[in-house]
Amino acid sequence: MNNYNTLFGQLLSQVKRPEFDKLCKTMESDKFRKDFNTWDQFVVMAFAQITRQNGLRSIQNAMNCQKKSFYHLGLNKEIKRSTISYANKNHGSEFFESLYYQLFSTLERGARKLTEKKLYAVDATTIGFSLNDFPWAKFRSTKSGVKIHVKYDVGESVPEYLFITNAEEHENNTLGKMNLKKGDIVTFDKGYNNYAQFSDFCDNGVYFVTRLKDNASYKVIKRRKTHTTKISSDHIIQFTGQVAKSKCPNELRRIRTVDNETGSAIILLTNMISCSAEKVAEIYRKRWHIELFFKTIKQNLKIKRFYGTSENAVKTQIWIAMIVYLLYIMLKKSTGSITKCFTHFISEISVSLFQRIDLNLWFAGSSPPVSVHAPDVSCMQFEFCL
Repeated sequence: MNNYNTLFGQLLSQVKRPEFDKLCKTMESDKFRKDFNTWDQFVVMAFAQITRQNGLRSIQNAMNCQKKSFYHLGLNKEIKRSTISYANKNHGSEFFESLYYQLFSTLERGARKLTEKKLYAVDATTIGFSLNDFPWAKFRSTKSGVKIHVKYDVGESVPEYLFITNAEEHENNTLGKMNLKKGDIVTFDKGYNNYAQFSDFCDNGVYFVTRLKDNASYKVIKRRKTHTTKISSDHIIQFTGQVAKSKCPNELRRIRTVDNETGSAIILLTNMISCSAEKVAEIYRKRWHIELFFKTIKQNLKIKRFYGTSENAVKTQIWIAMIVYLLYIMLKKSTGSITKCFTHFISEISVSLFQRIDLNLWFAGSSPPVSVHAPDVSCMQFEFCL
């Protein structure tokens, strides 16, 4: 007989309970909460994310039929859907936002390599709702929704910063909120076109690569030689349009390259004057990493269907989904294993949560497939994303 905790317990053990409790005390998140505290809520919602439960009733049924398996996590009580609903609606999502960044800071101190320049991709994804059920998030005449804005660390494959707004918030108003520092490199699509922000980046030593708007007016200051067929032109330019020129008088660089997949022309705009044109084009192509990230979380986590309709419930569910993804990244870095992508990780652990085997060996693919205490999953209701 082995002495391992369950896979679920080992995964959540990356959240250090003393630090969790300290954060609870600082934010007073457990004030007036006796029967169902913040830790209980976190365990329940993390379980719901990993097993992709359909709704509150399925969470209640799945957890209560496996009640003994949660004892080691301090959750030894009957779970009621009304209790979960009340907590998600009334207890601030700000705690889980702070928890995400607390965990991210441990990732930085541990496995991350601190380099002078970091490459980020900035983008946003919209999650649509029914206007009748989510009137607080209205952004069209018949539709509601929220938008998740993300600064994605390309090298570490993890969001370093994110925030949630109503879906009507336009991307070009959010670049200045991304906490970019001198020496950082950021790439984004032309939906983020903001001339004043481009000028700020130049003044503050932040490097950017984006696509030039089709209707942009400019004059060529200097034509540079190209050294590959993939780069058809490389110019130093200055905007001539009245608004663009007044907001961004800086000299920038226009590079014409080719999309590797479609063969169509791509016109890039950057303030990376000394970098090779090929390198600039490569940086922009890495913007695709954030698109893959959005696709991955939407397919594998519960962020399109929600267990509550209030703004707080929606944000709580999104933040805990992001924490589950971060726990995966932390596990990936601590084991040094690259064998399990997030899709495979969620699919496999969702049906193995209560196996008592070593999580690190399981993650690396070298652990025996059958546990000593196999869980009874007959009454657990899972929703699998194909």
